[in-house]
Amino acid sequence: MGAHAAGTEPLLDVEAGVGGGGCCRHLRALFWSFLPGILGTLAALVLMVPALYFPYQWSFDNGKYPEITVTVAGFTGLDPSLPTMDPAFDLTVRIAEPRRWSTACVERGTTAVVSYRGARLASGPVPGFCGRNENTTEASGVMAWGAAVPVPRFARDRLAEEMRRGEADVDVALVGPARYCVNCVQTVIECRPRLGRGEASPPCSVRYQSPTLPDDLARRVQVGRKQLRTPQ
Repeated sequence: MGAHAAGTEPLLDVEAGVGGGGCCRHLRALFWSFLPGILGTLAALVLMVPALYFPYQWSFDNGKYPEITVTVAGFTGLDPSLPTMDPAFDLTVRIAEPRRWSTACVERGTTAVVSYRGARLASGPVPGFCGRNENTTEASGVMAWGAAVPVPRFARDRLAEEMRRGEADVDVALVGPARYCVNCVQTVIECRPRLGRGEASPPCSVRYQSPTLPDDLARRVQVGRKQLRTPQ
């Protein structure tokens, strides 16, 4: 009863187990051989996704530029009949930023300089602010003023005529802070708003200039000390 029937083969339980273990070892070795390549591919993807994502997003800003305008909300002291004036201007500076991933700013320390036909009338500080995220940002209540400002006769006559016609405009320059270093530049934003209408100016132009260096402070101190030592 316990003997195998003639012509039959014994069951290969042991042999099958041995063969299955060899197959697993082969698959395990194959996995470990491919693992470095898989990890390297994943690492490359992790590095490439940001490198491709941000240029792709920035491409939406191509061809778009910020627009800066200035509005004269109010003014006083412009009397063309007087040889000197005490003008004051209430300005609104506006930045329209159409880009999503870039920012346009008016730097802290910027000064608004108001002039008419080359005659400087007033100046005042501008708060630093930025336009961003496809939005419009403004700084209102920017005050520029002058005291006893002499204005040439020809400029006063022209101002009187333009104000009579309602066509008088002024030049407003937003002069950025001057930094005295190698290759430093000073930003100047030039605008021309109209008086008396409360309308925004046409888009301002932006240029860059070399900062004007101040006088030699050490030399001025030496001259001052020499004058103090000189008997009067």
